[in-house]
Amino acid sequence: MERLVKEGGARALVFAMVSVFSVFVMGVPRLAADTHSHSEEVEITVKVTEKGFFDEKKRRIGPKNPLKVPAGEMVKLTFVFDEAINSLAIGDVHQIAITAEDKWTIESEKIWALHNRRSVTFRAGENGRMRYRAHCILDCIGMEHLNNLVIEVVGHQG
Repeated sequence: MERLVKEGGARALVFAMVSVFSVFVMGVPRLAADTHSHSEEVEITVKVTEKGFFDEKKRRIGPKNPLKVPAGEMVKLTFVFDEAINSLAIGDVHQIAITAEDKWTIESEKIWALHNRRSVTFRAGENGRMRYRAHCILDCIGMEHLNNLVIEVVGHQG
């Protein structure tokens, strides 16, 4: 009988340890998911045409209507070639550079009718950068309209 009590006690101890460990392990994925959700990329699509930069609702993006991105977040800007088939610009090629006042620059790959989506990713507000400008760096149709995409960093880094 004494042996059964000792074995039962050992089993109870093992059961308790497994239970505590299970609760801990089950809690870790939730904690990791909560932490990860704050570091996901903010994805923004920008349509590029000979008439300028536009958001997904076909509103012009520029100095009067800048893109606003949250401070401290990874931002993925996807530039989409969006020329009408009847436009002369359908055969045009664009390449977008994003620059900051401190000369920091990132460039997209070339976009055109057959390769119509290209993305760049950066951390908004990194090194104190609170305002960016995007423009086409290739000689293209509509270049005068593709030089004024303004990106403003909003919120506090945390």
